[in-house]
Amino acid sequence: MNKIVMYSLGIASLAATGLMVVPSFAQAQTAKNNTNGNGGGYGYQQVIETKAKTLGMTEAELKTQLETKTLLQVAEEKGISEDQLHESMQQAAQHRWADKGLTQAEIDSRMQNMQERQAGDHEANSANRGNGMGINRHNQ
Repeated sequence: MNKIVMYSLGIASLAATGLMVVPSFAQAQTAKNNTNGNGGGYGYQQVIETKAKTLGMTEAELKTQLETKTLLQVAEEKGISEDQLHESMQQAAQHRWADKGLTQAEIDSRMQNMQERQAGDHEANSANRGNGMGINRHNQ
């Protein structure tokens, strides 16, 4: 009976250890594949580069600003309207997708999705103007 209890405790300990180690390992693997360690990969880096260039800032400056402000707030401080920001991002995306060899139909489909997201961002920004909220800086 004592052996069964001891084996059961040992198995339970191993299982508990496994439950703690596996998520940490998975997170480490994900972070290893990131270029910036914040959950975004290569696509995120390209978008940050484009946004920084559009706003006349370095990537580091933009990332620092986005810690306390929305992208729209940063753009407005630079004298760039929401529509101008969206247009610039659309043009950059079209060039990036064309360079990757996407067909015009694929680019058109992606543009449609992008414009729908931007329209949703615009609605959220309009509804939240009075309280300082805007584009969710984590979903840029």
